[in-house]
Amino acid sequence: MKKIIALLLVLVMVFGLAACGDKGGNNAANNNAAPAEPKILRMAHKGDTTGLLCQTVTFTSSNTPMATLLYDRLVEYDAENNTVKPMLATEWKVIDAQHIRFTLRNDVVAHDGSKFTAKDVLYTLKIGQESGVVSNYYKYWDLDNCKVEDDTHIVIATKAAEPFALYTLSNIPLAMVVEEAVNKGGGIEGQKTNPTAGTGPYKLVEWKTGTSLTFERNENYWGTKPYYDKVVINIIADGSARVNALLAGDVDICLDPETAQIAALAANSKINVINEPTTQVTTLFFNCTKAPFDDENFRKAVALAIDYEACLKLAATGYGSLTDSFLPKSSTRYVSPAKGNYTSYLHRDLDKAKEYLAKSKYADNAKFELLYAESPVFKNYTTMIQQQLSEIGITCTPVAEATASFRVKIAEGNFEAQVINASNPDPAIQVAYYDHREGFKSVQGGTGWTGPAELDTLIDQAKAETDETKSLEIYGKIQKIINEAVPAVALYNPTKTCASRAEIKGIQLTEFGDIDASKAYE
Repeated sequence: MKKIIALLLVLVMVFGLAACGDKGGNNAANNNAAPAEPKILRMAHKGDTTGLLCQTVTFTSSNTPMATLLYDRLVEYDAENNTVKPMLATEWKVIDAQHIRFTLRNDVVAHDGSKFTAKDVLYTLKIGQESGVVSNYYKYWDLDNCKVEDDTHIVIATKAAEPFALYTLSNIPLAMVVEEAVNKGGGIEGQKTNPTAGTGPYKLVEWKTGTSLTFERNENYWGTKPYYDKVVINIIADGSARVNALLAGDVDICLDPETAQIAALAANSKINVINEPTTQVTTLFFNCTKAPFDDENFRKAVALAIDYEACLKLAATGYGSLTDSFLPKSSTRYVSPAKGNYTSYLHRDLDKAKEYLAKSKYADNAKFELLYAESPVFKNYTTMIQQQLSEIGITCTPVAEATASFRVKIAEGNFEAQVINASNPDPAIQVAYYDHREGFKSVQGGTGWTGPAELDTLIDQAKAETDETKSLEIYGKIQKIINEAVPAVALYNPTKTCASRAEIKGIQLTEFGDIDASKAYE
Protein backbone atom coordinates (compact mmCIF):
# COMPACT_ATOMS: atom_id res chain seq x y z
CA MET A 1 0.00 0.00 0.00
CA LYS A 2 2.85 2.35 0.93
CA LYS A 3 4.49 1.62 -2.41
CA ILE A 4 1.27 2.50 -4.25
CA ILE A 5 0.92 5.78 -2.34
CA ALA A 6 4.58 6.62 -2.99
CA LEU A 7 4.14 5.90 -6.69
CA LEU A 8 1.04 8.13 -6.86
CA LEU A 9 2.98 10.94 -5.16
CA VAL A 10 5.77 10.61 -7.69
CA LEU A 11 3.29 10.70 -10.57
CA VAL A 12 1.58 13.78 -9.10
CA MET A 13 4.97 15.50 -8.78
CA VAL A 14 5.99 14.54 -12.31
CA PHE A 15 2.73 15.76 -13.86
CA GLY A 16 2.82 18.84 -11.63
CA LEU A 17 6.35 19.67 -12.74
CA ALA A 18 5.40 18.99 -16.33
CA ALA A 19 2.41 21.28 -16.02
CA CYS A 20 4.55 23.95 -14.41
CA GLY A 21 7.12 23.45 -17.11
CA ASP A 22 4.48 23.87 -19.83
CA LYS A 23 3.06 26.96 -18.18
CA GLY A 24 6.48 28.46 -17.72
CA GLY A 25 7.44 27.59 -21.30
CA ASN A 26 4.28 29.20 -22.70
CA ASN A 27 4.86 32.35 -20.69
CA ALA A 28 8.40 32.57 -21.94
CA ALA A 29 7.20 32.11 -25.49
CA ASN A 30 4.56 34.80 -24.99
CA ASN A 31 7.02 37.17 -23.38
CA ASN A 32 9.49 36.70 -26.21
CA ALA A 33 6.90 36.86 -29.02
CA ALA A 34 7.59 39.54 -31.59
CA PRO A 35 5.22 42.51 -31.24
CA ALA A 36 2.58 42.84 -33.89
CA GLU A 37 3.78 44.67 -36.97
CA PRO A 38 2.46 48.23 -37.00
CA LYS A 39 -0.14 48.92 -39.67
CA ILE A 40 1.35 51.57 -41.95
CA LEU A 41 -0.39 53.32 -44.83
CA ARG A 42 2.01 54.67 -47.45
CA MET A 43 0.86 57.25 -49.97
CA ALA A 44 2.56 58.74 -53.02
CA HIS A 45 1.73 62.43 -53.46
CA LYS A 46 2.71 64.90 -56.17
CA GLY A 47 4.03 67.74 -54.03
CA ASP A 48 5.14 68.83 -50.60
CA THR A 49 2.80 70.85 -48.42
CA THR A 50 3.31 74.62 -48.44
CA GLY A 51 2.50 74.79 -44.73
CA LEU A 52 0.65 72.84 -42.06
CA LEU A 53 -1.57 75.54 -40.57
CA CYS A 54 -4.51 75.89 -42.95
CA GLN A 55 -5.33 79.49 -42.07
CA THR A 56 -1.89 80.74 -43.13
CA VAL A 57 -1.30 79.08 -46.51
CA THR A 58 -2.77 79.52 -49.96
CA PHE A 59 -4.72 76.32 -50.22
CA THR A 60 -3.86 73.90 -53.02
CA SER A 61 -4.39 70.22 -53.64
CA SER A 62 -0.81 69.67 -52.43
CA ASN A 63 -1.95 70.51 -48.89
CA THR A 64 -5.15 68.48 -48.74
CA PRO A 65 -3.84 64.96 -47.95
CA MET A 66 -1.92 66.33 -44.96
CA ALA A 67 -4.66 68.63 -43.72
CA THR A 68 -7.34 65.92 -43.72
CA LEU A 69 -5.16 63.79 -41.46
CA LEU A 70 -4.42 66.60 -39.01
CA TYR A 71 -7.64 68.57 -38.78
CA ASP A 72 -11.43 68.43 -38.49
CA ARG A 73 -14.06 70.98 -39.51
CA LEU A 74 -17.40 71.80 -37.93
CA VAL A 75 -19.14 69.93 -40.73
CA GLU A 76 -17.88 67.49 -43.34
CA TYR A 77 -18.68 67.52 -47.04
CA ASP A 78 -20.70 64.52 -48.21
CA ALA A 79 -19.68 64.12 -51.86
CA GLU A 80 -22.08 61.26 -52.51
CA ASN A 81 -25.14 63.35 -51.60
CA ASN A 82 -23.69 66.83 -52.32
CA THR A 83 -24.50 68.01 -48.79
CA VAL A 84 -22.80 68.33 -45.40
CA LYS A 85 -22.86 66.08 -42.34
CA PRO A 86 -21.76 66.42 -38.69
CA MET A 87 -18.10 66.49 -37.73
CA LEU A 88 -17.07 68.60 -34.70
CA ALA A 89 -20.62 69.95 -34.65
CA THR A 90 -23.27 67.38 -33.78
CA GLU A 91 -26.14 69.51 -35.02
CA TRP A 92 -27.03 73.02 -36.17
CA LYS A 93 -30.01 75.27 -36.60
CA VAL A 94 -30.35 78.04 -39.17
CA ILE A 95 -31.73 80.94 -37.14
CA ASP A 96 -32.01 83.26 -40.14
CA ALA A 97 -30.12 84.05 -43.35
CA GLN A 98 -27.14 85.39 -41.37
CA HIS A 99 -27.01 83.26 -38.22
CA ILE A 100 -26.46 79.55 -37.59
CA ARG A 101 -26.39 78.02 -34.10
CA PHE A 102 -24.06 75.02 -33.70
CA THR A 103 -23.97 72.38 -30.98
CA LEU A 104 -20.45 70.98 -30.59
CA ARG A 105 -19.07 67.70 -29.33
CA ASN A 106 -17.81 67.89 -25.73
CA ASP A 107 -15.20 65.13 -26.01
CA VAL A 108 -12.71 66.68 -28.42
CA VAL A 109 -9.09 67.53 -27.60
CA ALA A 110 -6.20 68.79 -29.68
CA HIS A 111 -3.16 66.64 -30.37
CA ASP A 112 -1.43 68.11 -27.30
CA GLY A 113 -4.44 67.32 -25.07
CA SER A 114 -5.93 70.84 -24.91
CA LYS A 115 -9.73 70.76 -24.89
CA PHE A 116 -11.67 72.04 -27.90
CA THR A 117 -14.58 74.37 -27.06
CA ALA A 118 -16.79 76.91 -28.79
CA LYS A 119 -14.35 79.76 -28.20
CA ASP A 120 -11.85 77.91 -30.42
CA VAL A 121 -14.28 78.16 -33.32
CA LEU A 122 -14.28 81.94 -32.99
CA TYR A 123 -10.48 81.91 -32.61
CA THR A 124 -10.10 79.88 -35.80
CA LEU A 125 -12.27 82.31 -37.78
CA LYS A 126 -10.32 85.22 -36.31
CA ILE A 127 -6.84 84.01 -37.29
CA GLY A 128 -8.16 83.03 -40.72
CA GLN A 129 -9.40 86.57 -41.30
CA GLU A 130 -6.27 88.18 -39.90
CA SER A 131 -3.90 86.18 -42.11
CA GLY A 132 -5.76 87.28 -45.25
CA VAL A 133 -4.21 84.40 -47.19
CA VAL A 134 -7.43 82.42 -47.59
CA SER A 135 -9.77 85.40 -47.52
CA ASN A 136 -12.03 83.77 -50.12
CA TYR A 137 -13.12 81.42 -47.30
CA TYR A 138 -12.83 83.67 -44.23
CA LYS A 139 -14.19 86.99 -45.49
CA TYR A 140 -17.82 85.96 -44.99
CA TRP A 141 -17.86 85.77 -41.19
CA ASP A 142 -19.08 88.64 -39.01
CA LEU A 143 -16.93 88.04 -35.96
CA ASP A 144 -18.41 90.92 -33.95
CA ASN A 145 -21.83 89.30 -34.09
CA CYS A 146 -20.73 85.69 -33.50
CA LYS A 147 -21.72 84.58 -30.00
CA VAL A 148 -20.10 81.93 -27.82
CA GLU A 149 -22.93 80.79 -25.55
CA ASP A 150 -21.02 78.15 -23.60
CA ASP A 151 -18.38 75.48 -24.26
CA THR A 152 -20.57 73.52 -26.66
CA HIS A 153 -22.74 76.18 -28.32
CA ILE A 154 -21.87 79.01 -30.70
CA VAL A 155 -23.86 81.21 -33.07
CA ILE A 156 -21.88 81.99 -36.20
CA ALA A 157 -22.86 85.17 -38.03
CA THR A 158 -22.18 86.15 -41.62
CA LYS A 159 -21.80 89.68 -42.96
CA ALA A 160 -24.64 89.10 -45.41
CA ALA A 161 -27.03 86.29 -46.25
CA GLU A 162 -24.95 83.26 -47.23
CA PRO A 163 -27.11 80.40 -48.56
CA PHE A 164 -24.04 78.16 -48.89
CA ALA A 165 -22.42 79.01 -45.55
CA LEU A 166 -22.49 75.37 -44.41
CA TYR A 167 -20.65 74.28 -47.56
CA THR A 168 -18.02 76.93 -46.89
CA LEU A 169 -17.56 75.65 -43.34
CA SER A 170 -16.95 72.16 -44.74
CA ASN A 171 -13.96 73.40 -46.78
CA ILE A 172 -10.56 72.08 -45.71
CA PRO A 173 -9.15 75.62 -45.08
CA LEU A 174 -11.85 75.98 -42.37
CA ALA A 175 -10.01 73.38 -40.27
CA MET A 176 -10.56 74.07 -36.57
CA VAL A 177 -7.62 74.70 -34.22
CA VAL A 178 -7.47 74.96 -30.44
CA GLU A 179 -6.15 78.30 -29.15
CA GLU A 180 -4.53 76.87 -26.01
CA ALA A 181 -2.58 74.37 -28.10
CA VAL A 182 -1.48 77.09 -30.51
CA ASN A 183 -0.14 79.19 -27.65
CA LYS A 184 1.64 76.26 -26.02
CA GLY A 185 3.01 75.02 -29.35
CA GLY A 186 5.05 77.97 -30.54
CA GLY A 187 2.20 80.23 -31.60
CA ILE A 188 1.05 80.69 -35.19
CA GLU A 189 4.59 80.42 -36.57
CA GLY A 190 5.30 77.22 -34.66
CA GLN A 191 2.10 75.58 -35.90
CA LYS A 192 3.11 76.07 -39.53
CA THR A 193 5.83 73.43 -39.25
CA ASN A 194 4.97 71.53 -36.06
CA PRO A 195 1.18 71.46 -35.72
CA THR A 196 -0.20 70.38 -32.34
CA ALA A 197 -3.48 72.32 -32.35
CA GLY A 198 -5.47 70.10 -34.71
CA THR A 199 -8.07 67.58 -33.57
CA GLY A 200 -7.80 65.16 -36.51
CA PRO A 201 -7.30 61.37 -36.52
CA TYR A 202 -3.53 61.54 -37.01
CA LYS A 203 -0.75 63.77 -35.69
CA LEU A 204 2.54 64.73 -37.28
CA VAL A 205 5.71 63.11 -35.99
CA GLU A 206 8.20 63.97 -38.75
CA TRP A 207 8.44 66.21 -41.81
CA LYS A 208 11.36 65.76 -44.16
CA THR A 209 10.91 68.71 -46.47
CA GLY A 210 10.47 67.65 -50.08
CA THR A 211 10.74 63.96 -49.19
CA SER A 212 8.07 62.69 -46.80
CA LEU A 213 5.74 63.38 -43.89
CA THR A 214 5.03 60.80 -41.19
CA PHE A 215 1.92 60.77 -39.02
CA GLU A 216 0.86 58.51 -36.17
CA ARG A 217 -2.55 57.59 -34.84
CA ASN A 218 -4.18 60.12 -32.49
CA GLU A 219 -5.07 57.84 -29.61
CA ASN A 220 -7.35 60.54 -28.16
CA TYR A 221 -9.39 60.96 -31.33
CA TRP A 222 -13.05 61.62 -30.64
CA GLY A 223 -14.29 59.62 -33.65
CA THR A 224 -13.81 56.08 -34.89
CA LYS A 225 -10.34 54.88 -33.97
CA PRO A 226 -8.02 55.38 -36.97
CA TYR A 227 -7.19 52.04 -38.56
CA TYR A 228 -3.50 52.62 -39.22
CA ASP A 229 -0.77 53.09 -36.64
CA LYS A 230 1.12 55.35 -39.02
CA VAL A 231 0.58 57.15 -42.31
CA VAL A 232 3.58 58.07 -44.45
CA ILE A 233 3.15 60.48 -47.36
CA ASN A 234 6.02 60.21 -49.82
CA ILE A 235 6.58 63.17 -52.14
CA ILE A 236 7.02 61.87 -55.69
CA ALA A 237 6.62 64.63 -58.26
CA ASP A 238 6.53 62.46 -61.38
CA GLY A 239 3.16 60.82 -62.05
CA SER A 240 4.61 57.71 -63.69
CA ALA A 241 6.99 57.25 -60.78
CA ARG A 242 4.04 57.36 -58.37
CA VAL A 243 2.28 54.64 -60.37
CA ASN A 244 5.44 52.53 -60.47
CA ALA A 245 5.80 52.86 -56.70
CA LEU A 246 2.27 51.50 -56.29
CA LEU A 247 2.84 48.60 -58.69
CA ALA A 248 6.11 47.75 -56.92
CA GLY A 249 4.38 47.66 -53.53
CA ASP A 250 6.39 50.60 -52.18
CA VAL A 251 3.20 52.59 -51.55
CA ASP A 252 -0.42 51.63 -50.93
CA ILE A 253 -2.11 54.67 -52.49
CA CYS A 254 -1.08 56.63 -55.58
CA LEU A 255 -2.62 60.09 -55.72
CA ASP A 256 -3.13 61.70 -59.15
CA PRO A 257 -1.79 58.89 -61.33
CA GLU A 258 -1.00 59.73 -64.93
CA THR A 259 -4.33 59.57 -66.75
CA ALA A 260 -2.67 57.65 -69.59
CA GLN A 261 -1.94 54.82 -67.12
CA ILE A 262 -5.39 54.59 -65.54
CA ALA A 263 -6.84 52.07 -67.99
CA ALA A 264 -3.99 49.65 -67.31
CA LEU A 265 -4.36 50.16 -63.56
CA ALA A 266 -8.10 49.51 -63.74
CA ALA A 267 -7.43 46.20 -65.52
CA ASN A 268 -5.15 45.06 -62.68
CA SER A 269 -7.11 42.92 -60.22
CA LYS A 270 -4.76 43.92 -57.40
CA ILE A 271 -5.45 47.62 -57.89
CA ASN A 272 -8.56 49.66 -57.17
CA VAL A 273 -9.09 52.85 -59.19
CA ILE A 274 -11.27 55.69 -57.95
CA ASN A 275 -12.58 57.82 -60.80
CA GLU A 276 -15.26 60.18 -59.52
CA PRO A 277 -16.87 63.32 -60.95
CA THR A 278 -15.99 66.55 -59.15
CA THR A 279 -17.22 70.12 -58.88
CA GLN A 280 -13.97 71.27 -60.50
CA VAL A 281 -13.79 73.19 -63.74
CA THR A 282 -10.37 73.32 -65.37
CA THR A 283 -10.46 76.92 -66.53
CA LEU A 284 -8.46 79.15 -68.85
CA PHE A 285 -8.64 82.52 -67.08
CA PHE A 286 -7.92 85.70 -69.01
CA ASN A 287 -6.44 88.77 -67.29
CA CYS A 288 -8.98 91.22 -68.66
CA THR A 289 -7.07 94.20 -67.28
CA LYS A 290 -4.27 93.59 -69.80
CA ALA A 291 -3.83 93.30 -73.55
CA PRO A 292 -4.93 91.35 -75.46
CA PHE A 293 -7.73 90.17 -73.18
CA ASP A 294 -9.21 93.59 -72.56
CA ASP A 295 -10.80 93.03 -75.98
CA GLU A 296 -13.98 90.91 -75.94
CA ASN A 297 -13.60 90.01 -79.62
CA PHE A 298 -10.13 88.61 -78.97
CA ARG A 299 -11.46 86.53 -76.09
CA LYS A 300 -14.23 85.11 -78.26
CA ALA A 301 -11.70 84.28 -80.98
CA VAL A 302 -9.64 82.26 -78.51
CA ALA A 303 -12.71 80.47 -77.13
CA LEU A 304 -13.95 79.45 -80.58
CA ALA A 305 -10.53 78.27 -81.79
CA ILE A 306 -10.14 75.62 -79.07
CA ASP A 307 -11.10 72.04 -79.92
CA TYR A 308 -12.59 71.05 -76.57
CA GLU A 309 -13.40 67.47 -77.48
CA ALA A 310 -9.91 66.76 -78.82
CA CYS A 311 -8.30 68.34 -75.73
CA LEU A 312 -10.41 66.24 -73.40
CA LYS A 313 -9.72 63.05 -75.34
CA LEU A 314 -5.97 63.55 -75.77
CA ALA A 315 -4.77 65.91 -73.03
CA ALA A 316 -6.94 64.42 -70.26
CA THR A 317 -7.27 60.99 -71.93
CA GLY A 318 -11.04 61.27 -71.64
CA TYR A 319 -11.21 61.54 -67.85
CA GLY A 320 -13.82 64.25 -67.49
CA SER A 321 -16.71 65.86 -69.30
CA LEU A 322 -17.31 69.02 -71.32
CA THR A 323 -19.28 71.99 -70.10
CA ASP A 324 -20.92 74.99 -71.74
CA SER A 325 -20.74 77.32 -68.74
CA PHE A 326 -18.27 78.44 -66.10
CA LEU A 327 -20.42 76.49 -63.60
CA PRO A 328 -20.19 72.70 -63.79
CA LYS A 329 -23.31 70.81 -64.79
CA SER A 330 -23.27 69.18 -61.34
CA SER A 331 -23.81 72.58 -59.69
CA THR A 332 -27.22 73.16 -58.14
CA ARG A 333 -27.24 76.56 -59.88
CA TYR A 334 -26.17 75.50 -63.38
CA VAL A 335 -28.43 76.80 -66.18
CA SER A 336 -27.88 75.54 -69.72
CA PRO A 337 -27.58 77.97 -72.68
CA ALA A 338 -30.93 76.74 -73.98
CA LYS A 339 -32.78 77.36 -70.73
CA GLY A 340 -30.90 80.56 -70.00
CA ASN A 341 -31.28 81.85 -73.56
CA TYR A 342 -27.61 82.74 -73.94
CA THR A 343 -24.77 82.04 -76.35
CA SER A 344 -21.96 79.76 -75.26
CA TYR A 345 -18.63 80.09 -77.06
CA LEU A 346 -17.32 76.83 -75.64
CA HIS A 347 -17.26 74.96 -78.95
CA ARG A 348 -14.97 75.03 -81.98
CA ASP A 349 -15.84 77.23 -84.95
CA LEU A 350 -12.69 78.33 -86.80
CA ASP A 351 -14.50 80.57 -89.29
CA LYS A 352 -16.21 82.51 -86.51
CA ALA A 353 -12.94 82.59 -84.54
CA LYS A 354 -11.17 84.24 -87.48
CA GLU A 355 -14.01 86.77 -87.81
CA TYR A 356 -13.75 87.80 -84.15
CA LEU A 357 -9.97 87.99 -84.34
CA ALA A 358 -10.20 90.27 -87.40
CA LYS A 359 -12.62 92.56 -85.51
CA SER A 360 -10.32 92.77 -82.46
CA LYS A 361 -7.74 95.51 -82.00
CA TYR A 362 -5.00 92.87 -81.70
CA ALA A 363 -5.45 91.20 -85.08
CA ASP A 364 -1.96 92.31 -86.13
CA ASN A 365 -0.32 91.47 -82.79
CA ALA A 366 -2.14 88.35 -81.69
CA LYS A 367 0.04 86.81 -79.02
CA PHE A 368 0.07 86.06 -75.30
CA GLU A 369 1.75 83.94 -72.63
CA LEU A 370 -0.23 81.12 -71.01
CA LEU A 371 0.85 80.42 -67.44
CA TYR A 372 0.21 77.05 -65.80
CA ALA A 373 1.26 75.20 -62.67
CA GLU A 374 3.44 72.28 -63.61
CA SER A 375 1.36 69.15 -64.14
CA PRO A 376 1.16 66.67 -67.03
CA VAL A 377 -2.49 67.41 -67.81
CA PHE A 378 -2.01 71.19 -67.80
CA LYS A 379 1.09 70.78 -69.94
CA ASN A 380 -0.84 68.66 -72.43
CA TYR A 381 -3.72 71.11 -72.50
CA THR A 382 -1.61 74.22 -72.99
CA THR A 383 0.43 72.52 -75.73
CA MET A 384 -2.73 71.59 -77.61
CA ILE A 385 -4.21 75.06 -77.14
CA GLN A 386 -0.99 76.55 -78.50
CA GLN A 387 -1.26 74.44 -81.65
CA GLN A 388 -5.00 75.08 -82.13
CA LEU A 389 -4.70 78.87 -81.75
CA SER A 390 -1.87 78.94 -84.27
CA GLU A 391 -4.41 77.78 -86.86
CA ILE A 392 -6.11 81.19 -86.75
CA GLY A 393 -2.90 83.21 -86.38
CA ILE A 394 -2.66 83.59 -82.59
CA THR A 395 0.73 82.91 -80.98
CA CYS A 396 0.26 81.35 -77.55
CA THR A 397 3.38 80.62 -75.49
CA PRO A 398 2.85 78.17 -72.59
CA VAL A 399 4.93 78.97 -69.48
CA ALA A 400 5.29 76.36 -66.72
CA GLU A 401 5.66 77.49 -63.10
CA ALA A 402 6.19 75.62 -59.86
CA THR A 403 2.96 75.62 -57.86
CA ALA A 404 4.19 78.02 -55.15
CA SER A 405 5.43 80.69 -57.56
CA PHE A 406 2.41 80.16 -59.83
CA ARG A 407 0.11 80.96 -56.92
CA VAL A 408 2.04 84.13 -56.11
CA LYS A 409 1.86 85.35 -59.70
CA ILE A 410 -1.87 84.84 -60.16
CA ALA A 411 -2.62 86.44 -56.77
CA GLU A 412 -0.67 89.49 -57.93
CA GLY A 413 -2.40 89.55 -61.32
CA ASN A 414 1.01 88.97 -62.88
CA PHE A 415 -0.18 86.98 -65.89
CA GLU A 416 -1.86 87.36 -69.27
CA ALA A 417 -3.70 84.05 -69.18
CA GLN A 418 -3.50 81.09 -66.83
CA VAL A 419 -4.95 77.61 -66.37
CA ILE A 420 -6.11 76.35 -63.01
CA ASN A 421 -8.77 74.12 -61.47
CA ALA A 422 -11.58 76.20 -59.99
CA SER A 423 -13.66 74.20 -57.54
CA ASN A 424 -16.36 74.75 -54.96
CA PRO A 425 -19.94 73.58 -54.40
CA ASP A 426 -20.80 77.21 -53.59
CA PRO A 427 -21.60 78.97 -56.89
CA ALA A 428 -20.96 82.35 -55.27
CA ILE A 429 -17.28 81.46 -54.95
CA GLN A 430 -17.15 80.49 -58.62
CA VAL A 431 -18.84 83.77 -59.56
CA ALA A 432 -16.33 85.76 -57.48
CA TYR A 433 -13.70 85.19 -60.20
CA TYR A 434 -15.80 87.44 -62.44
CA ASP A 435 -16.64 90.16 -59.91
CA HIS A 436 -14.51 93.26 -60.54
CA ARG A 437 -14.98 94.28 -56.90
CA GLU A 438 -12.85 91.30 -55.91
CA GLY A 439 -9.13 91.74 -56.41
CA PHE A 440 -6.76 89.11 -57.78
CA LYS A 441 -5.46 88.48 -54.26
CA SER A 442 -8.94 88.04 -52.80
CA VAL A 443 -9.86 85.21 -55.18
CA GLN A 444 -6.32 83.94 -55.74
CA GLY A 445 -6.36 84.72 -59.46
CA GLY A 446 -9.56 85.32 -61.36
CA THR A 447 -10.01 87.65 -64.30
CA GLY A 448 -10.03 91.28 -63.16
CA TRP A 449 -12.94 91.68 -65.58
CA THR A 450 -15.43 94.52 -65.19
CA GLY A 451 -18.87 93.52 -66.42
CA PRO A 452 -22.01 95.63 -66.75
CA ALA A 453 -23.48 97.33 -63.67
CA GLU A 454 -26.39 94.88 -63.83
CA LEU A 455 -23.99 92.05 -63.02
CA ASP A 456 -22.98 93.61 -59.70
CA THR A 457 -26.62 93.80 -58.68
CA LEU A 458 -27.28 90.21 -59.71
CA ILE A 459 -24.22 88.91 -57.85
CA ASP A 460 -25.35 90.64 -54.68
CA GLN A 461 -28.87 89.27 -55.09
CA ALA A 462 -27.54 85.75 -55.67
CA LYS A 463 -25.51 85.84 -52.47
CA ALA A 464 -28.56 86.81 -50.43
CA GLU A 465 -31.30 84.73 -52.06
CA THR A 466 -32.27 81.66 -50.03
CA ASP A 467 -35.23 80.57 -52.16
CA GLU A 468 -33.84 77.91 -54.49
CA THR A 469 -36.15 78.70 -57.43
CA LYS A 470 -35.41 82.43 -57.30
CA SER A 471 -31.72 81.74 -56.79
CA LEU A 472 -31.60 79.53 -59.88
CA GLU A 473 -33.26 82.28 -61.93
CA ILE A 474 -30.68 84.83 -60.77
CA TYR A 475 -27.77 82.53 -61.51
CA GLY A 476 -29.22 81.92 -64.97
CA LYS A 477 -28.99 85.66 -65.68
CA ILE A 478 -25.45 85.78 -64.28
CA GLN A 479 -24.37 82.91 -66.53
CA LYS A 480 -25.84 84.65 -69.56
CA ILE A 481 -23.81 87.82 -68.94
CA ILE A 482 -20.53 86.09 -68.07
CA ASN A 483 -20.62 83.32 -70.66
CA GLU A 484 -21.37 85.75 -73.49
CA ALA A 485 -18.53 88.10 -72.53
CA VAL A 486 -16.02 85.21 -72.17
CA PRO A 487 -13.68 86.58 -69.47
CA ALA A 488 -12.56 82.98 -69.08
CA VAL A 489 -12.93 79.65 -70.88
CA ALA A 490 -14.17 76.55 -69.08
CA LEU A 491 -12.13 73.75 -70.65
CA TYR A 492 -13.65 70.69 -68.97
CA ASN A 493 -14.88 69.14 -65.73
CA PRO A 494 -12.21 66.68 -64.58
CA THR A 495 -12.88 63.54 -62.64
CA LYS A 496 -10.66 62.81 -59.65
CA THR A 497 -8.55 59.71 -59.95
CA CYS A 498 -6.68 57.75 -57.34
CA ALA A 499 -5.26 54.23 -57.38
CA SER A 500 -4.70 51.97 -54.39
CA ARG A 501 -4.18 48.40 -53.35
CA ALA A 502 -7.49 46.59 -53.82
CA GLU A 503 -7.81 45.84 -50.10
CA ILE A 504 -7.96 49.51 -49.09
CA LYS A 505 -11.39 51.00 -48.44
CA GLY A 506 -12.74 54.27 -47.06
CA ILE A 507 -11.06 56.73 -49.42
CA GLN A 508 -13.37 59.68 -50.11
CA LEU A 509 -13.53 63.02 -51.94
CA THR A 510 -13.37 66.44 -50.34
CA GLU A 511 -15.49 69.40 -51.45
CA PHE A 512 -12.55 70.45 -53.66
CA GLY A 513 -12.61 67.08 -55.40
CA ASP A 514 -9.35 66.09 -53.69
CA ILE A 515 -8.62 62.74 -52.03
CA ASP A 516 -9.15 62.28 -48.29
CA ALA A 517 -7.55 59.10 -46.93
CA SER A 518 -7.99 59.95 -43.24
CA LYS A 519 -10.67 57.26 -42.87
CA ALA A 520 -8.94 54.60 -44.97
CA TYR A 521 -8.90 51.01 -43.71
CA GLU A 522 -8.56 47.46 -45.02
